[in-house]
Amino acid sequence: MKDAGWIEGRNLETRIVSIMGSGKTPADAAADAIALSADVILAITPVAAEALHRRTSVNPVVFVVGFFSPVEKGFAAAINKPGGNMTGIDELEPSLGGKWAQLLKQIDSNISRVGIVSNPDEGTIPAQLLQMIKQSAGGVAIGVADLPIRNEAEIENVISNFASNPKGGLIFLSDIFTAAHRAQIIAATNAHRIPAIFPYRYYAVDGGLAAYSPDQPSEFRQAAYFVDHILRGEKPGDLPIQTPNKYELVINLKTAKALGLTIPAGMLSVADELID
Repeated sequence: MKDAGWIEGRNLETRIVSIMGSGKTPADAAADAIALSADVILAITPVAAEALHRRTSVNPVVFVVGFFSPVEKGFAAAINKPGGNMTGIDELEPSLGGKWAQLLKQIDSNISRVGIVSNPDEGTIPAQLLQMIKQSAGGVAIGVADLPIRNEAEIENVISNFASNPKGGLIFLSDIFTAAHRAQIIAATNAHRIPAIFPYRYYAVDGGLAAYSPDQPSEFRQAAYFVDHILRGEKPGDLPIQTPNKYELVINLKTAKALGLTIPAGMLSVADELID
């Protein structure tokens, strides 16, 4: 925003509205954000975007971070011409799901089955993404099982049950529950010695084996483009929705060693970050 000429305290004022630790629901946060009468609202996560979509068709909204289909969700009429009050960045690149399955097979060629972990109660995982994971897994001779985890008590049970059969790997999808409980999830996954791919870099930083995802700092730089144009008078509905312009592969070598895995040299050479 500074590069575009917007300086906090001079010609720009920002407010943060969050449900973290507040006891509020996403609907509450959406109402609070709208009450600020801001010139534009930045919605971080699909849950925030969904809550705002239900609350307003007038206030300009820019969404960023999250795997969802804005057209399928009703946020926009079309990718090139959203037409309403919402636009932004959609991380849903269906081939991404296939990449996760392929990376797991590269990490451990013995993997013959994969569990897809998410919280279905949030309703934020697009069908296209699941379909691509399953198609790609079939292409590399991997069977697929859906592993729903709805609450903290289920984490250990679901992961330990999956680990009871050999040659398994896990793909964790992006939702608020998984992110909020990632310490417990990573600990259980590593304790049961299961290779796993996570949806964002911070999972690997916190001890997860590997992550392949859009580069989030780059996404927020993209989001600044939308905010800048809206503040200068353009309508969200006239700004085409974008996809991330940069992806990153992060591998935690310390975790790989603890799991007894040797990461292929070719994979190491293309990784954007190696954590040791």
